Amino acid sequence: MNPITTGTVKYCIVGTGFAGTCALWHLVQRLTDPDRLPSLPPSAIAITTVEQGPVNGPGYPYAQDNVQLAHRCNNEASTMGIHGNDFVDWMVESKPWLIRDHPEVVLETHPGIELGEWRPDNGEFYPRALFGMYLGQRFQEAVARARAHGIEVQQYTRHEAVDGCATKEGFSVSLRELDTDREFILDGFDRVLLSTGHWQAAAADGLSGHGGYIASPYPPVALKAAVADWIRSRGTRGERPCVFVQGMGPSGIDAIMTLCSDGEFTYTHDGHVASYQPATRTGEEPLHVVAGSRSGFFSPVRGPLADYELHHLTEESLAAIRRDHQGSLKVERILELLDKDLLRATGGAVGWNDVKNPRYRSAGEKLASDLRDSYTGNPVYTVLLKARRMRFYNQLEPGDKSVYDRLLDTHFIRTAVPMPAANAEKLLALMDAGILTTVRQGYDAPRPEVGDDGDFLITYRSDDGGRSTLRADGMVRATSQDFGMERHPSPFVQNLLRRGEIVPHEEGGYVTGGIALDARGGYRVMKRMGDVCVPSPHLAAYGSPVRFWQNEHNYAGAFVKAAEWVADEWLEAAAAAGSESAADNPGLVSNEIGG
Repeated sequence: MNPITTGTVKYCIVGTGFAGTCALWHLVQRLTDPDRLPSLPPSAIAITTVEQGPVNGPGYPYAQDNVQLAHRCNNEASTMGIHGNDFVDWMVESKPWLIRDHPEVVLETHPGIELGEWRPDNGEFYPRALFGMYLGQRFQEAVARARAHGIEVQQYTRHEAVDGCATKEGFSVSLRELDTDREFILDGFDRVLLSTGHWQAAAADGLSGHGGYIASPYPPVALKAAVADWIRSRGTRGERPCVFVQGMGPSGIDAIMTLCSDGEFTYTHDGHVASYQPATRTGEEPLHVVAGSRSGFFSPVRGPLADYELHHLTEESLAAIRRDHQGSLKVERILELLDKDLLRATGGAVGWNDVKNPRYRSAGEKLASDLRDSYTGNPVYTVLLKARRMRFYNQLEPGDKSVYDRLLDTHFIRTAVPMPAANAEKLLALMDAGILTTVRQGYDAPRPEVGDDGDFLITYRSDDGGRSTLRADGMVRATSQDFGMERHPSPFVQNLLRRGEIVPHEEGGYVTGGIALDARGGYRVMKRMGDVCVPSPHLAAYGSPVRFWQNEHNYAGAFVKAAEWVADEWLEAAAAAGSESAADNPGLVSNEIGG
């Protein structure tokens, strides 16, 4: 591909998953809106997109190679549109070809339904593969709309950004073509969005490189191939094969569904999971999957919020704490108020200590209880979710941020990021079938090790509180994202850090992780200029690369809000360039964008 050589205003979006697609869509809408046109001809505007995957739109989490049918979105369909209720609207528009070409994505969510009777449901949790189709189509529609209005768009798929720096002409980005390793430079960008999504640092547990260790559940094809090798090896020893999944959050659940995907779930007449039948050859024992985490429990199950409004943890009480502590919040006082609300919402049955250490004998017992509560409203989930939505993390003083990150975040995330009911039903069916068991590793557990015979040794807490050891043939790492920027695997991020084009967020000597943004608001990244940090004139970022994102934002709604900010700010850049161009060329006709 030839790089863009024209353009008075040049934009670049690095990473075209949900965040990048959302930004592109909103930018193109503004650039082609007759009521908001910049005073610049469309031929003077150019957009470049960069994506490591083979297609634009799905990004890593929703790409065909990284999902299976059983991998569900973790949010209701009505909350996932790039604007309004667009995901559901798209399913309605696309129903004829979806039921013709992809009936499996409908039947996975609505088992047993007559396809012609399917009506996309606002409250349903659809397969990630389906959401990936939506994002891919909306991306290409945005490109087509831009080009129809005369805006040049260049797409670089299967390309990785590897370096970047500010120059006199704008911002320069170095790309590497993944299929050939050829490197080249694109320069002169006025604005660049870092929308590279989640990352997972290299394993720091010393297990990388060992046979049977899988550093990520994705892509599922690779995971299944590795497990097949383990099973064959174990079969020669006459023992039941065992795989340990480290992590019981969304990625851990995906790993479990992948490992059990050759079997078959049966359903009741009204579409609920009834049982699971493993797929095994005669004389073979089915795979044993053991899931473990520090707490030993899965997230609760999504459902309607309970009828409860926070009574103690309110904006007024937070304001009082700030007045007492020079404008900062104290995590200890927040937990005291949260404890009171939990006790009030549950009639004294559950407090904060019960959130940290749930009073259940097993993960299965808690999962069954959470599933029942999901039909009427879980008060514990409701209180934690509403508390998290108050976005108190950013106002904690640095020492308390450190305490929250080390000791508390796991409980908020585990409680406030629940799973779809369909996943809960499947997990319980797997437990009933003797396929899935769980262990609680504890918060002081040593890291898994490799035994003398190549097995993995996992220390966990037994029912009596003592330590026991699990031996597993294979291990799948499905833990949460690492926010340490120094451990980020991208050469692009590492080079931007080295050059000072981005800096890690730091407060009072505590490095929270993630990219630092302009403290005055918006999504401009901070860059180093000598001994000080200033907002970058070129770079913006939102989503996973930003440390506070996980603690303070929900999913699609926050992405849409950020994308709208970026699109508005980038439109201002085009307007400013148009004003300069008009001053230099008084006869310029500025309103060339039609339709």
